[in-house]
Amino acid sequence: MFLRARSLRRVVGVFLSACLLVVAAGCQFPGDAVYAVGVAKLGDEVHIFAPVCEGERISAVEVYDNKAAAERTDSQASGPARVPYWKVADPRSDAAAKGEFVIGQDDLFAQVLVAVENGAPLPDITAVEITVIKGDRRRVVGDAFRLSGVPEYPADADPRSVKYVYDESANSEKMLTPSQISNESGCAFDYVG
Repeated sequence: MFLRARSLRRVVGVFLSACLLVVAAGCQFPGDAVYAVGVAKLGDEVHIFAPVCEGERISAVEVYDNKAAAERTDSQASGPARVPYWKVADPRSDAAAKGEFVIGQDDLFAQVLVAVENGAPLPDITAVEITVIKGDRRRVVGDAFRLSGVPEYPADADPRSVKYVYDESANSEKMLTPSQISNESGCAFDYVG
């Protein structure tokens, strides 16, 4: 009994410590559910790999400064106020609809709701919120990443063969290829919001 209580206290202590680290960093979890995405930088482009399952399709993407969103509140709204860095909808390619896109690459989407301001740097703590549809159902999932922790490759590297930083949770960051991410991630609709 003593060992079980001690183990339980340790688990609770680790959980609370992780929560405090997230709060101290000013991070919030975007979307209805945390859904880890892979992030890699090829040249100057930040590539996102957010796989979806058969029958699922990405319909919209919003990228914003996660730290600023966590620090600002709008007195009129119940949630955090945020200013999108890039916001797009209706993917034009199969790859973008299946979760492979470059932040700021407008031509991959039919609707550009917020274009990246010319020369505006990507925030260091960036959130990616993705709207996924399956039939007539819709789910919003997302993840946040620290740009300074993203692996960098030459501009001509193959985005399907490089390793992406992939954060499953606050303490299990991994470096995985797109196929490994697909094997680990599961379906967007499996994530509980």
